[in-house]
Amino acid sequence: MRTLAALTVLDRQVIGAYQAGAARITVVFSSELPNLTRATALGIDFNLTQDEPEIRVPTLLIAANLAVQSEDLERVIKTKGRLFTPDRTALPCGVTSQWKGDIESSLPKQPRATAKGVARMVKDGLSAAQAEDALWDTMGLDTDSFVDRNFNRPLGRVASKLLIHTRISPNQISLLATSVGVFAAWCFTLGLPHWMILGAILLQLSAVIDCVDGDIARMLHKGTPTGKWLDLGGDQLVHLCLFAGIGVGLHHMNEASEVTLWLGLAAALGVVLSFITILREEQGDTSHPRLRQLMAKTANRDYSVILLVLAIVNRVEWFLWMAVLAVHCFWMVGAWLRHQDELSVEADT
Repeated sequence: MRTLAALTVLDRQVIGAYQAGAARITVVFSSELPNLTRATALGIDFNLTQDEPEIRVPTLLIAANLAVQSEDLERVIKTKGRLFTPDRTALPCGVTSQWKGDIESSLPKQPRATAKGVARMVKDGLSAAQAEDALWDTMGLDTDSFVDRNFNRPLGRVASKLLIHTRISPNQISLLATSVGVFAAWCFTLGLPHWMILGAILLQLSAVIDCVDGDIARMLHKGTPTGKWLDLGGDQLVHLCLFAGIGVGLHHMNEASEVTLWLGLAAALGVVLSFITILREEQGDTSHPRLRQLMAKTANRDYSVILLVLAIVNRVEWFLWMAVLAVHCFWMVGAWLRHQDELSVEADT
C-alpha cells in the first residue's frame, strides 16, 4: 500500500469516509493486513474482513488505491452517484446497492459527481508523488494572505515535508513559532537599529514556522482544540510582546520622549481587547457572521513585511502608530458588528 505524506492511501480513505458521514466503514483486504494507524488513533470504528461485501442498501464503494478527500466523498454520498475527474474520467468511487463481483461492474454510471479536490489513482511511485504534491497544495487556508500564499507557506512547506516524517507534533511547532516571535520582540526592546532589523527578520521566520504547524496538523488529521488555542493564543502573545517591545526600544533610542512608551502600551492594550473580542466569538453559543468575516479578513501576517521594510529604513515608529490604529479599530468595529448581528437576530424573532 502506497503512502502519501506518512499515511497510507487506505488510511486516508477511512478517515475521509468517516468525515464525509459514513455510518459504517468496512475495509475488504485480500492478504496483508492494511496499515490504518491514524484512523485507529482517531478512534474511528471500522471493520476489517477478507470476505466479499454483501450489499443490500446504498453503499459507498472506493478502490483501495484511490486518493480522495472527504469533501468529494460527501458529494458522492449526497448525489448517490459516481465520482468523476474534471475531465470526465470515471473513478472507482461511487454509491451502489448491489455488488457484482468487482467495483467497476458494481458502480452506477449516473449521476456524476465531479471531484473538486484531490482525486487520483495511486498505482506507482510517480503517481503517489503526484498525488502527495496535490494534497499539499490543498493544505492552505482561505484566510491566507498574499505573503502567506507566496512566501510564508511555500517556504514553510519545505520544513513541513521533512517534519511530517518525524515525531515532532504540530503543538510543539506552534510553541516554537511563539518562542521565536517573543524573542523577536525582545530584539526590539534593545533600541538598536541592527537589532530591530534582526527582530523583524525573526518575526518573519516566526510567521513561516506558524504555517508549518497547521500544514502538518491538516495533512495528518491531527488538529485538536488544544492546538487551535495554542496557535491563536501564541499569535496574540507575540503581538502583545512585539508592540510593547517596540515601544520600549524606541524609548531607548530617544529617551527625551515618552510618547513611544505610551504608544506601545496602547497597542498592547488593543491586543488584549482584540483577543477578548475573539474569545467571546469563539466560545459563545451564537455565531456572528459579520464579525466572523472581519476576523477572517484580518487574520494575516502581512504586517511582518511592512515592519521589516520600516526597520531597514529606520522608521519603526511608523509601524507602531499603524499598530495602535489597527488593533483598536479591530476590537471597536468587532464589538459594533457583534451588536448589530444580535439586533438583527432579535428583529427576526
